[in-house]
Amino acid sequence: MRCMGRSTPSTRQALDMIISGMEEMKKVMRTGDAEILEELVRLGKQHAAEISYAGIDVQLGFLLAMILEVAKRTSMPGDRTG
Repeated sequence: MRCMGRSTPSTRQALDMIISGMEEMKKVMRTGDAEILEELVRLGKQHAAEISYAGIDVQLGFLLAMILEVAKRTSMPGDRTG
């Protein structure tokens, strides 16, 4: 993907590409699983700035962000805010 004078996509562009692939995945998933995937994507997107700042692989950062948010929900069930 060529991105406005860059040889590599920005973090946001890379996330959009990853999410686009997940949208294709959702088409063949059971409804309940697709809804969970949508929520995971939403949770992961919250940390785009941190992923960009860290300079780590976007896919790894996105996965870590999703895991972080799920861990927060399971360790602090009453607290759904950041």
